[in-house]
Amino acid sequence: MRSEPGYRPPLTARERVLWAYEVFVLLALMWLALNGTERWLAGVLVALAGAGLAAWLAVNRPRPLVLRQIVPFLGFFLVGSLRGGVDVAWRALDPRLPIEPQFRRFTLELPHGQPRTFMVSILSLMPGTLSAELEDDGETLVVHALTASALSSVTTLHTRIRALFGVDEGAVTPTPSEPANGPTRDDDRGPLP
Repeated sequence: MRSEPGYRPPLTARERVLWAYEVFVLLALMWLALNGTERWLAGVLVALAGAGLAAWLAVNRPRPLVLRQIVPFLGFFLVGSLRGGVDVAWRALDPRLPIEPQFRRFTLELPHGQPRTFMVSILSLMPGTLSAELEDDGETLVVHALTASALSSVTTLHTRIRALFGVDEGAVTPTPSEPANGPTRDDDRGPLP
């Protein structure tokens, strides 16, 4: 049996059923929150399809969430998403507001799998930031930011995701490394367009 850090053994049949049940409950609750009891049968069918797909595609045991961190993370996410949408819209409508687009590389201190995927996905919804590229080493995330101040959301999000997934508290949070000219390729074709 492998014992390297971050290794998660494959799912058993029982764990797949449990995972499908958890995904079904989550999707059904999301449907209920967004649509109420309208078209509940469609919601049940969608939740069943999503749960079946999640159980079929799951390779390893999912990393459990820290339950007491879910509500604070949802609040942080909703406020951050709203701020991000308003900020970008405001900058698009008012040309006097500064836009200083830039790329920065961040070294991720998150386990591979769900925490890292979650970080890359959610970051694009935070104020003024976009996950531009996860480099081939899988450790370095290139972030596009509209302003230098927007880069602070990267470290805040990283800390929140560590707490949400129960990653040990002693590890370092990411700090921007050298400015990047944009995502690059490892071959001679130069920067990505």
